[in-house]
Amino acid sequence: MTAPRVAHLVYDLIRGGTEGQCARIAMGLAKQGLPHQVAVFHRRGFFLEAVESACGPVREVAIRHLVRLSTFRETARLARWLRQGRFDILHAWDADSAVFGQFAARWAGVKLVTSRRDLGQIYPAHKMALMRRADRVAVRVVANAEAVRAHFVSQGLSASKIEVLPNLLDVEERDRLAERPCPGADRLPAGRRMAVVNRLDPEKNTGLLIEALPQVRQTVSDAVLIVVGAGREMPALREKAAAMGVADAVCFLGEVLDVPALLRRCEAGALVPKSNEGLSNTVLEYMAAGLPVLATDCGGNRELVRDGETGRLVSGEASAADVAGAWLSLLRDPGKSAAMGRRARAFVEQRHAPAVALEGFRRLYAQVAGTGSPADSKIIAPGRGAG
Repeated sequence: MTAPRVAHLVYDLIRGGTEGQCARIAMGLAKQGLPHQVAVFHRRGFFLEAVESACGPVREVAIRHLVRLSTFRETARLARWLRQGRFDILHAWDADSAVFGQFAARWAGVKLVTSRRDLGQIYPAHKMALMRRADRVAVRVVANAEAVRAHFVSQGLSASKIEVLPNLLDVEERDRLAERPCPGADRLPAGRRMAVVNRLDPEKNTGLLIEALPQVRQTVSDAVLIVVGAGREMPALREKAAAMGVADAVCFLGEVLDVPALLRRCEAGALVPKSNEGLSNTVLEYMAAGLPVLATDCGGNRELVRDGETGRLVSGEASAADVAGAWLSLLRDPGKSAAMGRRARAFVEQRHAPAVALEGFRRLYAQVAGTGSPADSKIIAPGRGAG
């Protein structure tokens, strides 16, 4: 049997998160000589040029609204591209891809694979309903954590349909990037640095770390927090740091591209969301850098952070005092924390290496291509000449 032709659909090709994972998987398999191409809603992002070099031209699907005549036309054009390219599988990697990709796959007569990479707790009801529909008609649903799988099984999705495949992280590549000049090095405050790398949105709960910092500094006076990321909460977080009396100990760097170089100058990494977390690329980056991790027991975090072994895990409802206690435990004994970091790095090397992740996806696509016909749908397909 020849290798299946796989089209990947994702929002854009930015460096991190789901988009970065899609790019890496598509490029990795294409470099093995397998037929993989990528379509996006916006032709932009860090990986665009590299993906085109490895996979061929990236197709733009210019859908900008949920319900418009132009949306129908673009979905039909996507279906025509799938037919003309003789693709066997469409892998919809994110929410928008699942919403529209399910119809394009049906109209093109190709098999659909969807992804669930978080718990879906931040989407509006109409999008949730369309995503659930996509999962029902998909041949397989890829989750990146057992916690994500369990969550959607509890909501009625068939357990036999979900496959858990790990995020890919190339430790050797991260090591090379860490050798670059550190972004914002001249702005980093001296002291014992905890990094938090995430969007500055409410669900990431970054303010909890700022609330914990004064208590940490009562014992470790040079403890500082390095905040990497941008988002709507930035002004409120700055105000909170000032109100808590730690404005000089919280450094807001904004968006940073060369995160590995920054992490090399920190002693630990943190991620403390209350909900919606899948398997965090941020936590994986901390671990690849050899840092112990402070994380909330949310989503797939416990599958990466083993309390007392690779970092500290606190409740998803942890108070500032709880977080401060866990933070201090990573600062009091540098030798113990360094050992945690070494175990964390070894875990990533064993479980999330490119060869491991790529083989999982290669096997999945081969299995999907060998299954029955595309899932039925009540949506009526447009004529073959549509678009």
